[in-house]
Order: sequence, then structure tokens, then C-alpha cells
Amino acid sequence: MELLKKQKRILVLDNGGRMLPVIEEIMAYGDFDIHVMYDPDSIVGRAKELKPDLLILDYLLMNNDCVLVCQELKEDEGLNAIPVIIVARYITRKIRSESYKCDALFVNTLDMDVLAPRINYLMAC
Repeated sequence: MELLKKQKRILVLDNGGRMLPVIEEIMAYGDFDIHVMYDPDSIVGRAKELKPDLLILDYLLMNNDCVLVCQELKEDEGLNAIPVIIVARYITRKIRSESYKCDALFVNTLDMDVLAPRINYLMAC
């Protein structure tokens, strides 16, 4: 009897549609259950509901600092084991993965040859 593989769930926090190209690339790469939300204030509650295998955050969040959102997720006992990837469009001095407590940081254009193995690795841990 063959075991059914559970579809991996990804929760994306987007700033007004900026992450659409990233989402399309991920969907083209594999069969994922992707949920997109636009309200940074609701990310913790939604993550607790969905129990995603991976969180992807847009660096440029509307009314919140991405570092605060990421830290809030990583400090929550029920969510801190979920890997977090931050995607930024440009480099600034304050973008450093260690300051965000994120598991991966991708800046500028995304190369799926790099992002896809990282997604697989983080969801396998």
C-alpha cells in the first residue's frame, strides 16, 4: 500500500501583490497549498489556524516592520519551529537574516534554482 504524501502548506504575507511573481514561481515548481494574506497584524493567528510548513514574508510590509513580524512569529511557542523566508526587492544596510531571526533571506530577483532547494530543505527539517 502506497502512503499518500501530505501536500505542503505555505503561508505568504504580501504587501499588496508584490509577491505574486514569487508565488507563481513556487506554484510552477511544485504542488503546494499556498495561502496569501495581506494583513501583518493577523499573521500569527492565521499561522496558528493553518499550521503551515513554511512562511514567506515580504520585506516591505505596509504598516509594520518586517523584523517585528518575524520576531513575533519566532517567539511564539506554537510557531517558532516553522521556517520563515523573507523576500526583499533591494538591498539595504538593515537587511541581515540574523537580525530578523529568519531561516533564509532572498534579495532582489529570485532564482528558483536556488530558492526551490531551500524551500525543500526548510520544509524537510
